[in-house]
Amino acid sequence: MRVHLTHRFVPTLIVLMLALVLAPAATPAHAASFTVYNSTNENAPNADLEQFGVTDAATVYDDWSLSCSTTGCSNVPSQSTFEAKVQEYVSLDKSGSTGPITLDFENILPVSAGSDAQAAQEVTLFKELITWAHDAEPSAPIGEYSYDWSSAYSSYTAELYASGYLNFFAPSMYNRWATTSDWSSELSAAVTNDHAINSSLPIYPYVEGQWDNGSSTSWLSGVDWDVEFQQLQADTQGAVLWGNTPTDASACSWLGAFSAEMGGLTGTASHGPLSVSATPPNTCEVTRGATTTLPFTVTNNATSTSTATELADTTATQGITVGNFEYWDIPALASDAAWGPDNLDVVVPSTATATTALLYINYGTGVQRLAVIIP
Repeated sequence: MRVHLTHRFVPTLIVLMLALVLAPAATPAHAASFTVYNSTNENAPNADLEQFGVTDAATVYDDWSLSCSTTGCSNVPSQSTFEAKVQEYVSLDKSGSTGPITLDFENILPVSAGSDAQAAQEVTLFKELITWAHDAEPSAPIGEYSYDWSSAYSSYTAELYASGYLNFFAPSMYNRWATTSDWSSELSAAVTNDHAINSSLPIYPYVEGQWDNGSSTSWLSGVDWDVEFQQLQADTQGAVLWGNTPTDASACSWLGAFSAEMGGLTGTASHGPLSVSATPPNTCEVTRGATTTLPFTVTNNATSTSTATELADTTATQGITVGNFEYWDIPALASDAAWGPDNLDVVVPSTATATTALLYINYGTGVQRLAVIIP
């Protein structure tokens, strides 16, 4: 039976918007052609980042310990072996026939060569491997991981980006520096190096949600992630997510910011005149195989009085449900006025396998995104 709320309207209530739930007050501008790719599918556990709107991409690693000297290269697989391995990684990363494929062969990057002769050998081998990768997946663009930190032997690297070979740049932009300001400077340098070689090709830097600078491996704050994400959109055509995936509350701030950014990119951001603040236990965690009750408050952010509306149940990925509200009817609210508190239930089936979920609170005239972690 529904219970209707008529006397729980609290004017001008200031609501604390937790990082996991809320889209920014104004959705940031996004590059029209910016795509976020996902190459975390080989990493356990699975976070199901596809639900946030990412596009799967493949990374092919050096499973042969490739090596080149001034006179030749060693441990080179046969064409059939190499092509089968490319197709295996495409399957593991779920990137399909058209998703980008990055070749991560750091031992034969010309930028690290000790001489022109060695760089020439590495370019010759790389061209052969690129050709085989195109043969294995003819509809997929091919890129090379992590030359972009230096311009050494750039004339050799440039050969790999000529017509028929590499189709995009993939600089390594993990958080190896002390601050986002340092990271920003390094991204600008990588973009400059890429444009000097071929300014017509897209740039998809490899990024991650954690620090990796020797003193910290913590998850980025929502603010730091937003700084990086905005520069990526301004300077490049996409980004490839790699690294660990969220598994506990330490990633809540990053996940909330990631969800909000992806909502803006995919046109699925929180929308409507109202905002909904929900407060899961332990910041953003809900329990697998159980019902988690969340208190929430609704606020009218519009400059005019909102229309009376009604909350509705929703079903998300993996059969997770949001609903069973204590009170269903939201009265008309004056500008900046709040209503609540109310309660809703998030029910996570025991069969749910992902460590994250993107949920929606449907209030009739709009929706509020709710990104949660399922430990």
